[in-house]
Amino acid sequence: MTGLPDWLSPIMQWVVLPALGWLGLLHNKQSKHATDIAVLQTKADAHTRQHEQIMSKLDQIEEALRKN
Repeated sequence: MTGLPDWLSPIMQWVVLPALGWLGLLHNKQSKHATDIAVLQTKADAHTRQHEQIMSKLDQIEEALRKN
């Protein structure tokens, strides 16, 4: 015996290796998407805080105008 059986080499070459390559590609895309989603979530949170601050200031101005 000199190693792998004759039938195993084509399976490795035409099935296993392409499948591993495809899984690696999917993993890389998923990682990039997860990063993009985290960045977008952070931006959305910042915009929400900014919107809340603006609305708070507008409420204070409205309250001040109603007192006069």
